Amino acid sequence: MSQFVKKLLTISHFYDILICKTKIPGEEKRARGGFVKIVLAILAFAVLASAQNWVEERTYVSGGAATPRIDGLLTQSIKGNLGSFEWFQVQQGYSQAYAGATYSPKPWLQFALGGGLEEAKSPARLGSYIWMGKGKLSGLFVFEDGGSGIWFKTEANYQVFSKLGVGMLSERFKGTGLKFELSVPHTRLKAWFAPLFQNGKADPVVGVRYAL
Repeated sequence: MSQFVKKLLTISHFYDILICKTKIPGEEKRARGGFVKIVLAILAFAVLASAQNWVEERTYVSGGAATPRIDGLLTQSIKGNLGSFEWFQVQQGYSQAYAGATYSPKPWLQFALGGGLEEAKSPARLGSYIWMGKGKLSGLFVFEDGGSGIWFKTEANYQVFSKLGVGMLSERFKGTGLKFELSVPHTRLKAWFAPLFQNGKADPVVGVRYAL
């Protein structure tokens, strides 16, 4: 089986996990599943020439309710410092995908800006990110705006040991807190946990990230 097919199946499997967890009515679930899988299949073609890529399934728990979501980032090098990227998110009642250009003035620094669509009354969406990574330190800041409004998140990690990373996660509407990341031996998986504090309470987020 080719690497492309394996990676496409991985993305599709992550989506199947998400759609099975949610309580979307049957017809809507099938329609949403078909639409989003088409989007993910298109994005997966980018993996063929990718530089850094990951997809993760994460679950946010608040007020006794668990909300799963899939995030994914795919990047490719085109020529010199220039490249391209694709970003997508899928959760119950919402999905989005956008793509654009990247500029890397240094091997450890990358800027990105792009546009795409989201499930909203006004579907146009603009998105950007800044990625930094050198040695044991890495960080990602994502900023978006569009029909559903402004959204942003920041994540940072310091690799304390070969299998253990400690950092922080901050996300609009969720909160800010420490993030603990564990690399699963002999796999491309990283399991992580972050208690996010907001409005005087802490709500946990747990996730599994797969490097494509």
